[in-house]
Amino acid sequence: MADLPTQIGRYRVERLLGAGSMGNVYLAHDADLDRPVAVKTLRDLALDADTKAVFLSRFQNEAKAAARLHHPNIVQIFDVGNDPEVGPYLVFEYVEGHTLKEELKKQGPLPRERLLEVARQVGDALATAHVAGVIHRDLKPENLLITGNGQVKLADFGIARVPNADLTKEGQFLGTPCYSAPETLRKGEYSEQSDLFSFGAVMYEAASGERAFPGTEAMAVAHAVMDRSPVPPSEANRGASIPTAVDAAILRALEKNPGSRYASARTFVAALRQAYDGRRPRKAARKRTSLPFVMVVTLAIFGALWAAMEQCDRRKAGAGIDTGIAIGADAGAGLDAGDSDLSPHEREEAAKDELARARAALETGDVAAARAALDAAEGFDPSNPDIEELRTQVQAVELDGG
Repeated sequence: MADLPTQIGRYRVERLLGAGSMGNVYLAHDADLDRPVAVKTLRDLALDADTKAVFLSRFQNEAKAAARLHHPNIVQIFDVGNDPEVGPYLVFEYVEGHTLKEELKKQGPLPRERLLEVARQVGDALATAHVAGVIHRDLKPENLLITGNGQVKLADFGIARVPNADLTKEGQFLGTPCYSAPETLRKGEYSEQSDLFSFGAVMYEAASGERAFPGTEAMAVAHAVMDRSPVPPSEANRGASIPTAVDAAILRALEKNPGSRYASARTFVAALRQAYDGRRPRKAARKRTSLPFVMVVTLAIFGALWAAMEQCDRRKAGAGIDTGIAIGADAGAGLDAGDSDLSPHEREEAAKDELARARAALETGDVAAARAALDAAEGFDPSNPDIEELRTQVQAVELDGG
């Protein structure tokens, strides 16, 4: 405690709240507004003066962006500064409680309803940030604060990106490898999809009590994230009784390819709820279907198809090319009818694919393609909340271009 500062900027330090690789978090008092605050300092990165200036500028810009976020599930940033003794610092709303990491360590895997409630609150926080163009970059159980009444607050926005890529080579990766997306470890690329990967890793741990990518050696864990798929949560902890549908929902969020993940945080939350609520009984029933019965049904289907094909060939021989044209027209009508026959789940998945195309088009600046993909997504699933969010982003791009 000899190194405990007494003052950081205008804030009087009272005690150390926590320490990590990024630096320290102190409980302090804001005398001007007479309120407790949490002050987070960054450890000295031993940078040259020019790089420090760039780093501080980026740090301030990120903090300002995060300060615009007002949501009950996001810890608010009050201030940012540069103290001559401790360097750059952030001042946060002080949240009295514990972290999700501490809750999992104490109680083990979360029960179904609690997991879905935590997922909903985290998903709402991420969705709010992403609409505002803010990427968290360091989502993990330690950064999810839980109040006494169970409310979840996402903390530590805007501190995980270093503007100088060489820092990563020197071991200054600002994040936690076991919750980081492969593209952030391999190429330093951060996006909404990298946040979703981290969200998936958090939900994997919340469901099973185990990390998706366990290990104590950072480089080994990073290689596992980039090159290996995690075992299903139900295999990581067989005592947690995790439905196979939940396995599938969480593992999709942990896909190596960003485009294969969910379109948004809220879509992932909806998939989790569906997996818990809707699919478990049906999957269990399918497993009991006997093999002989399946074989009989399959043979019957093949027989019916063979007879239909024989009859079709005989008709073609008698009717000539005009019948072929009629058959082609019927096939086209069948495609339209097939779209209306999609199940709700298939429609949701189709909408997700279109939303992924819209995001990819936005990244390349192709506004027309983004709008077309959003229109298609709305046709499949008009209730998807991400459609309106992406339309807002499209409008912002159009305004900037104008």
